[in-house]
Amino acid sequence: MSRHTVVVTDHDFADLSIEREGLADIADVVELTGDVGEDAADAHETLADADAVINLRYELDEAAIDALTDCRVISRYGIGVDNIAVDAASDRGIPVTNVPDYCLEEVSVHALTLYLALARGLTSYDADVADGGWDRSVAAPIHRLSTRTVGVVGYGAIGRAVGERAAALGADVVASDPFLSEEDVAADPADLVEFEAVLERADFVTVHSPLTPDTRELFDADAFARMREDAYFVNVARGPIVDTDALHAALEAGEIAGAGLDVFPEEPPAEDDPLRDHPKVVTTPHVAWYSEEANDQRRRTVTDIVRSVLLGEEPYNVVND
Repeated sequence: MSRHTVVVTDHDFADLSIEREGLADIADVVELTGDVGEDAADAHETLADADAVINLRYELDEAAIDALTDCRVISRYGIGVDNIAVDAASDRGIPVTNVPDYCLEEVSVHALTLYLALARGLTSYDADVADGGWDRSVAAPIHRLSTRTVGVVGYGAIGRAVGERAAALGADVVASDPFLSEEDVAADPADLVEFEAVLERADFVTVHSPLTPDTRELFDADAFARMREDAYFVNVARGPIVDTDALHAALEAGEIAGAGLDVFPEEPPAEDDPLRDHPKVVTTPHVAWYSEEANDQRRRTVTDIVRSVLLGEEPYNVVND
């Protein structure tokens, strides 16, 4: 049996030992040379030899997909596939896969952590104590979580995990998702309502929608205007779901109480981005997904998917038709 070539477009690991070990008997794992833009020709030359592609953040646009002459599968280290031209891959008969469940615990816990940091005034208290103070009023008023309503926008697997954890802590939960009916959430702790109702009722709004044309800048000036003035907003999904200019304006106008952001439309955000050090914002560097266990799981899952396809089996976790 001839050996296969698996191209890893990009990664942020110390090495590719997991991938190479998992594919050692059937494939050579190579890293992409070249990039988009001026170096696209070099990248496309490498992609042309790929029997499988593993992708993290590299932009696999239509031109890159067209360069894949013998590719059997594209497997992404993560959940979202907005950096892959999925329709173009479908036209070429190339399945695109993801890892939909590797960080359910991490992202849901991180979303609640950002909210609790805001709602409990942790950053304000920490700054005050570090400055020599000892003043309860700097973050007042603070309320019991059991008196609060958590609103989840996008009630998929991660959204459900947030709702379950919030309910376990005593909060009421409302959720919106255009693809679900009340029957779909009958056994869940959340009440399914319209998007606008989540904005108007929730003390904490957290978004877990995928990035699509319909969700791009879903949270705009109108959305923030509908939220309660004492409500907090958290985004651990995708940066472009939020119009960050509108978010900044809403914070400045006091239309919402604060925000927790793990993602931005451009990452990292510009040094002069006013949300980076805004006193009402808690930020983290796109790490909601991260734990050592989650990182290991996504790598092994992607490797297993590629291995199964190269051995003639059907891929799993396929996102295209």
